[in-house]
Amino acid sequence: MHNFLKGKRKDIPTHDPYTGELNPLHEELTGNKNPLALDTKDKSIDYSKISMDDLVKSLEGKDVFNSTDDVYIINKLITFYKENK
Repeated sequence: MHNFLKGKRKDIPTHDPYTGELNPLHEELTGNKNPLALDTKDKSIDYSKISMDDLVKSLEGKDVFNSTDDVYIINKLITFYKENK
């Protein structure tokens, strides 16, 4: 068993330390949903209604972009840039 599975409940990581993927055992070990897991049923975002300023603010300060939301926002910003340069 991995060392991260032996820790206290509060020490259970949201991601697998070896692969970087979401920890598939997080909910089982903590009894709570992984706070970083996407819940596509409950959180559908209509990006066409969000201003470009808000999209940029959502990416500012991030060093890693690893969600589908981030990829969509980056693609939308690239398209906007190409159309308006």
